[in-house]
Amino acid sequence: MADEKPEQHEQAPEIDEANARYVSDEVDKKKARRFFERAKELAANKSWDFAIKCYHEGLGFWPEAVEEGHQPLRLAACERNVRGGKKPGFADGVKHSMTSRDARKAMLNAEWLLSHDPFNVSYMEGLLKAANKLHAEETLIWIGPIYLNAAESEKKISPKRFALLREVYEEAGDRAVARHEVAHGVLCYERAAEALRLHSQVDPKDRSLTNELRDLSTKLTILKGKYESGGDYKESMLDSDQQKLIHDKERMVQTDEELEKLIKAAKIEVEANPGNIGKVDSLADLLCRREDESGEKQAIEILMQNFKAHGEFQFRMRAEDIRIKQMRRSVREANASGNKDQALELYKDQLRFELKAYGERVKQYPTDNKYKYEYAQRLFSARRYDDAIPLFQAGRADPKVRTLCDLKLGQCFFQKKFFKQAIGSLTKAIGTYEFAEDNIGKELRYWLARSQEAAGAPDEARDVYGQILEMDYNFRDVRDRLAALD
Repeated sequence: MADEKPEQHEQAPEIDEANARYVSDEVDKKKARRFFERAKELAANKSWDFAIKCYHEGLGFWPEAVEEGHQPLRLAACERNVRGGKKPGFADGVKHSMTSRDARKAMLNAEWLLSHDPFNVSYMEGLLKAANKLHAEETLIWIGPIYLNAAESEKKISPKRFALLREVYEEAGDRAVARHEVAHGVLCYERAAEALRLHSQVDPKDRSLTNELRDLSTKLTILKGKYESGGDYKESMLDSDQQKLIHDKERMVQTDEELEKLIKAAKIEVEANPGNIGKVDSLADLLCRREDESGEKQAIEILMQNFKAHGEFQFRMRAEDIRIKQMRRSVREANASGNKDQALELYKDQLRFELKAYGERVKQYPTDNKYKYEYAQRLFSARRYDDAIPLFQAGRADPKVRTLCDLKLGQCFFQKKFFKQAIGSLTKAIGTYEFAEDNIGKELRYWLARSQEAAGAPDEARDVYGQILEMDYNFRDVRDRLAALD
């Protein structure tokens, strides 16, 4: 609850200011509630802009009002968004700076921006960071899951999002422990551990994350255990340091031993549940964890055995994904060794394999536009543009890859010398894509300018190349192309 008081303990030690919660006094809360009541009336009349303004004014007095302020404000923001409400522009971002040195002001600014663009992950991140800096603990608990869901739903998942969540929640957990708010500390550490687990799934090559997760889990377990048994927290931290030393010495051995135990247990589960996709997939994941050929070979054999025995196409797809991963690794290793010819031949083998695999997936799941997009990507790489174009066009039905399909369509049309169609596809995509300065936004403009240049429209191409230079001076060969047009 937003107005729930921190846990009380008899003779609780004094808490230093560095770890104190942000708290509004009762006078400010009373002022805030007047704004919230007016906001509810406006929202009931569907006056979303005015309702948002009132909610925001109220939060200025009571930034930690989750149930009375943040939650209904977000609901109003989403309603406004569905009805085509205008999103913040550049001037709004400057006026409502999320990096203000005043953490309270930064948090309110971030929430203003988010309430006018409720699915913008950057605004969510700004609110998360500012709430942590302000020690607005209830707001932090509220915005965290919203940010996590958005991070998991991005077209290109960023490990940095999960790293930030882990960092913020662990800091909040440390503050809670210093305040002797045990339940809150446990909640924060649990969320930090979950963010770290997701980070390790997104970035499986970073082996340090496994060790960090073990350390954080130990920290969480000790916090739960010591307080449940009435132990002293300082003592528990000393125990934690000692256990960490032991873990540091035995980590690699323990990891291998634990992995073997998990694999053995997973094999028993598979034998007890023949044909269970989840059980077989879990076993395959464990066998592939070390990224060695032996374990991956076992995983492929088990998956293909289950495919032949039960006819579930998902088993075959999982086996193919492991094989593709192996082939990509071989290409990287050949490139790293400097053997470019070998790398090229290996890449050709990989592309042939992927074309066959994704072609079969499109046949197996003809209504799944995700597979059409993936297959079209491989066809594009193989320069089979006539085959790729209709699949990219079909793939546009999936909102997650719509802009990427438009980009690839523009490139296909460019390669086919259908410059008018390329210009149309790319212009339409630029008009609907919100993040002009990210890599996709720059790629869209680059290929638009290339198409304009090839179509004999140098003035238009010059303008678009100039836009790219203002965003990224070193992007591709834009400087050379712009100079050649002068």
